[in-house]
Amino acid sequence: MLPPDLSVIICTHNRPELLREALAAIEHQDHPGPIETIVVFDRSTPDESLARRDGNRPVRIVTNERTPGLPGGRNTGVLHAAAPIVAFCDDDDLWTADKARRQLELLAARPEVVCTMSGMRVVAGDAVVDRLVGRPEITFDMLLADRVAAAHISAAMVRRDAFLGPIGLVNEEIPGGYAEDYDWTLRAARAHPIAVIDEPLVTIRWGLGSYFAERWVMIDQALGYLLDTYPEFDRYPAGKARILGQRAFAQAASRQGHVGRTIRDTLRRNWREPRAYLAALVAARVVPANRVVRALNARGRGI
Repeated sequence: MLPPDLSVIICTHNRPELLREALAAIEHQDHPGPIETIVVFDRSTPDESLARRDGNRPVRIVTNERTPGLPGGRNTGVLHAAAPIVAFCDDDDLWTADKARRQLELLAARPEVVCTMSGMRVVAGDAVVDRLVGRPEITFDMLLADRVAAAHISAAMVRRDAFLGPIGLVNEEIPGGYAEDYDWTLRAARAHPIAVIDEPLVTIRWGLGSYFAERWVMIDQALGYLLDTYPEFDRYPAGKARILGQRAFAQAASRQGHVGRTIRDTLRRNWREPRAYLAALVAARVVPANRVVRALNARGRGI
């Protein structure tokens, strides 16, 4: 069997039907060369029946050997990878048939690029929303000023030596593993601008059961960790206000007493930040936090 051109890492936790759909989408990639998939079972019993050792689409089954959760699972997969290029696909996401081929072609044509991403299609109930970058590359400063929602880790393809070198492993110290993809994307863009294929080459399915749903205290802690890690956010008041607004919403949802101070800190940096006003409504018990989140998700958006 030829060595793989690409290793795809799928972390999974007790979602067997979704996992099989994700594997089928990778199996049917139109890239002619070999693609291996490494399924990392995190805090769940591995399904060895999914393993395949022949053909152009082998599947290897491993267990998370590092910190429980997505960061440790992603790192476990990359450390097992045999290909010089790695990509990620969450177990509830689906690749278009041309995703691997087009991103591999981009990396082959541009050896200076260490990471590439694509746009994404968000499916939330009956809503289908395409989220695009709108530019040919994603820079570190872009990510400080704006989250760039399309910069999703299931859209990422990266050279393995850069992942293990200048970019670094996924951060396993972030509380609960929340926003680990944003943290990693910031580091990837700081190492080199991320090249973009600005078309939705991956479908992100929301509302199928998230580990992070309503874990508000942990979300607040993780966002605080992110701001402490990147003091460069101070260069972009609106970008920092966005994260502070997310913290305010999480604090309001978990009934933390200092939410008012966080709302004021948010508005002092950007009085137009909508998350601050949503947090105020939740804190005043005008509307429940979960209702706000459901309404946003139905439009293909999140807090």
